[in-house]
Parts: sequence; C-alpha cells; structure tokens
Amino acid sequence: MAPTTTRDAVEAPKIEVTLTLILGKDYFRQVEEFGAGTDSDLSRFLLETRLKAFDWIINQDPMQLEYNAPNLVQRFLLVLFYYQTTRHKPWKECNPAGISQASATTNFCYQPVHLTGEATSLIWGDQWLSPSHECQWAGVDCQSEKRTVAELRIHWNHLNGPLPWEVTRLPLLRTLWLNSNMLTGALPPRLFSKNAGYALDYLDLRWNQFSGTIPAEWVANLLEGNGVLAYLQLNQNALTGRIPSELGLLSLKSLILTSNTLTGSIPRDLFYQTSLEWLFLEGNDLTGTLPSEIGLLTNLSNVNLNFTQISGAVPSEIGVLSKLVDLILSNTKMQGTIAEELYKGLGSLEVLSVSNCNLSGTINTSLGLMTHLKRLHFANNHFHGTIPNEIEALTQLAEFLVNGNDLSGTVPISFCQTRYAGEVASKVVADCLPNTETGIPAIQCSSDCCTSCCDETGVCLSN
Repeated sequence: MAPTTTRDAVEAPKIEVTLTLILGKDYFRQVEEFGAGTDSDLSRFLLETRLKAFDWIINQDPMQLEYNAPNLVQRFLLVLFYYQTTRHKPWKECNPAGISQASATTNFCYQPVHLTGEATSLIWGDQWLSPSHECQWAGVDCQSEKRTVAELRIHWNHLNGPLPWEVTRLPLLRTLWLNSNMLTGALPPRLFSKNAGYALDYLDLRWNQFSGTIPAEWVANLLEGNGVLAYLQLNQNALTGRIPSELGLLSLKSLILTSNTLTGSIPRDLFYQTSLEWLFLEGNDLTGTLPSEIGLLTNLSNVNLNFTQISGAVPSEIGVLSKLVDLILSNTKMQGTIAEELYKGLGSLEVLSVSNCNLSGTINTSLGLMTHLKRLHFANNHFHGTIPNEIEALTQLAEFLVNGNDLSGTVPISFCQTRYAGEVASKVVADCLPNTETGIPAIQCSSDCCTSCCDETGVCLSN
C-alpha cells in the first residue's frame, strides 16, 4: 500500500518513485531489516517512520520540493534519521520547533559535544526539520559548493532507537559520528551495501547500547563497492561474538572495539592489515595468543589489550614496530620474558604497561634506550634481579611501577636524584615496606624517591 498524502496527486507519486529508486521498490510497504522480522513492534515502528518522513516531505515541509529537486533524497533521509532516532523520546537538543514554518533564526540551536572526558565544544545550527536547508541543521556538515551532506556529527544528544541504515545512502557522506547516545539494537548489516556507503571512511558509534555481532556483511559489501572505511569505533557497547576475520581485508587505520563482550581469538588476518595504526581491544573476553604477525603492522602506534584473556609470550617481533607509542598489555595472561628486541627497537615508545600478568625474567639494561618513556608499569609480575641503573636515562618518566615482583636491591640513586629535583617521576611505587616476616624491605627506596611503598602481601602505603 503506497503512502497516503494530501499533496498534489501527480507530484506525490513522482517523489515516491524517486525515493524507491534509492531505497528499494517496496520500501514504503514492507520492512526487511535484520532482526525486525521477529520483532513486530520494531517492524511497525520502522514502517511508520518511513511513512511519517514521506508525509513530512509532501505535506509539512515549507520547501515543498519537487520530485527532481537535487536535495530531495538527502532531505528525506535526514528527516527519516530524526524520526527513527526518537523512538522513545526526543533528542536532548535541536528538536523541531513546535511550528514547522518558523523562521530559521527562530529555530537556531546548539548541540553540546564532549570531545574528551572533560572538554566540551558546541555545534551550532538550526533545529532539525526547520524550514532552512538541511545543510544548516545542527550537526550536519555539507560540501559548500554542492550542498551535499559530507559529515553527520551528533554526540551526547540522547539519540535513541535503532540506527537507520538509510543514512549511508547519502552518497558523499564521509563521517558518521554518533557517539555517546542511546542507540540500541543490532548493527544493521545494510549500513554498508553493494550500492552505497562507498564514501564513508569514519564510523564512530561508541558509547551506545548496540547488541549482537559485528556484521561480516559490512566487509563483503565494502569490498565489492570499493569502500574506503578507515576508522571503525564501536567501543563501549554490548557487542558479542567474534571479531570478524573479514575486517582484515579492509585498509583500516583505526579499529577500536574496547569494552564489549567479544569472544574468541584475535583474527590473524587483522595483522596483515599494514595500514593499521590503532588497535584497541581492551575489556573483552578475548582468548588465544598475540601472533608473531603483529610485527607486520609497521604503521602501528597504539596497542591496548588490557583486561583480556590473551595468553602466551609477548612476541619479540613487536620490537620492529618503530612507530609504536603505547603498548598496553596489562591484566592479561601473558607470560615469559620481555625480549631484548623490544627494549632496543621501541625508541618512540611512551607507554609500556604490562602490570598484573605472569611475566618473569630480569629487567633488561637496554631499558635505558627507551628515552621517550613516560609511563612504565611492571607491577605484579615475577620479575627478579635488580632495577638497572640505566633507568636514569629515562628523563621523561612520570610513572614507574615495579611493586609486586621479586626484585631486590635499591632504586638507583641517580634516578632518585632527578626525582628530588622534580624533573621526573611523579609516581614511583616499589616493594620498599619492611617484609612482614624479616622486617627488611625487598627494595631500598627513600620516602623522597618512592611515592608509595608496598610489602610482599600487596599492602601499599603512600609516603
């Protein structure tokens, strides 16, 4: 059944044809979304919003666009996007005005955007569904000449309901940045199709409430359509299942899947993706080992596997990753020694964090070559021997944690002298409390040097 309208009986069917050429011939009659077939309420909602958006274009939009207007499809898709992301309640900011014919200046609004944990900026623009051109709506960024949507950035704005796959039918959309909202349900497999999504290179859906798996269909369709997706951020959701091995076929620069409930091993195919710069898998139930092929990722700058079940040795091949800045392997089941190649090859490293693992061996004297280190976390492992004097070369070190090991001796005096001068190490933690049985500290470190001292039971006291 075609959508009913009160607008000119000739123009409405033409507009419907224009839209269905992009969205499918039965678009206004049936719903084929993943998961909607078993959820009658969702199916009904999706179909109703399609008809509602069509009705707005035909009967409520002051622009009264004709079927061949260059921005007809784009305007419809954004109207649909608004209706589908207000399933349970309106957005926090920039909702439509009560009277759609109000002037653009009357509908002017702003959208707060939290770029970091603390910093806040504003996105200015007109309220959505206002009479102005859709490129003026808040969070919509268009190419200036063609007035075609290139970026959609709507953060911290209480978007709720399913993610409309239709948004990627905006042909020149490069950035879809919808983090920190309340979007729910499965990630739509049709977000990338064989006929759309080619231009999208930045997809940020972190800090929402998505569930289900990461669709393997995304990769197949991107490859067939020569897609250019480079940045994929899905962290802080409720995603399950395995990381699709197919992701290794893309040319991703950033893959951030932190804090979901993903399982299985890290697909070996990911490590043949030489364009990769950021690999964040922290806070998942991943198992298996870190393969030696990680040494192929020569552009890698940040790795975070914190709070996973990854086990096995720390691959010595990591030592060839000369661009690596952060290496965070804490709170895993990794074991064995840290190869000398890592100390010698990672001259650009700023963060080396391997606390709370099962690592052993000594702290290599080549540590002194890592002169850019700012955080060095070795706590709660099985390292033995002494703290090498070469640590004095780490003049940028701000945190040095070596408590909970089998180390002995003293924290090198030369290192402490630079600490006295306030030049480095605002946090130094070692096993410098008296042993509960012998009364002798495992590590000698003055209160002026160590900020906290611990004993063999794990009790720590601040100095």
